[in-house]
Amino acid sequence: MIDLIPEELLDDISNGECLPVIGAGFSRNAILPSGCRMPLWDDLGKEVATRRKRPFSGNTIATLSEYSEESSRFELVKLLRRSLHIATARPGTAHDTFAKLPFKQILTTNFDFLIERAYMNQGKPYLPIVDEDLLSFGQPDGETRIIKMHGDLHHPNLMVVTEEDYDKFRDARELMFYEVANLLIHNSVLFVGYSIDDPDFRQILRLVEKHVGKFQRPTYAMLVGATNAEVETYKRRGVTRVITLHATPKEYGATLANAFSTISTFLNAPSKP
Repeated sequence: MIDLIPEELLDDISNGECLPVIGAGFSRNAILPSGCRMPLWDDLGKEVATRRKRPFSGNTIATLSEYSEESSRFELVKLLRRSLHIATARPGTAHDTFAKLPFKQILTTNFDFLIERAYMNQGKPYLPIVDEDLLSFGQPDGETRIIKMHGDLHHPNLMVVTEEDYDKFRDARELMFYEVANLLIHNSVLFVGYSIDDPDFRQILRLVEKHVGKFQRPTYAMLVGATNAEVETYKRRGVTRVITLHATPKEYGATLANAFSTISTFLNAPSKP
């Protein structure tokens, strides 16, 4: 397994210079009550379309926006809380092994609290950053900042979930926009469960590429059971190296947990004389 992980990425993780970018796919590792499943981003769109008794257009942002306009933002947030099992979801093994790695910063667009709960399980200090006010505070040694770029369900007024939210993101959350850009300049990136479809994040990536050019830090994506077409999509969007872990969908969480555990063991191994 360790042979699949680029040496440069291992060095960056060890030196605290790797920024994991966590998307909805990672939440599939959650432990849920019997009969429940954690939806992916497009699953939310399909659920809302079914609720509206309309076919799913394939555009989740548009579908959620229409639901918010027809019902209310309150109803949209209430639906998301229920669909994401906020009250009952617990971090799975992949979350817990991930939390053992020495990341200084984590960037996520997820609305849930699984990463925070994983850090709590490990007894590791962490600081969720949702409101921009917290960006000005220093970072104590050993504390991991969990930057929630699109807000979370404890801060519904800061959630980026509708077309209007996405359109206004750069102006409405300008400090967050440039904080993320700064992190991308100074760290390599590891995408986990993230599709790079997010228009705000791609805008930030383009900004960094424009100004840093050939000196841009590398980007990696860790994919489980990906098809050749999916791998090519990541490469086309500028990912430097795609780490493909072969497994079935049912093995998704266990495979990621094994990968993170392998990295942790490697980093903690005694140095050779």
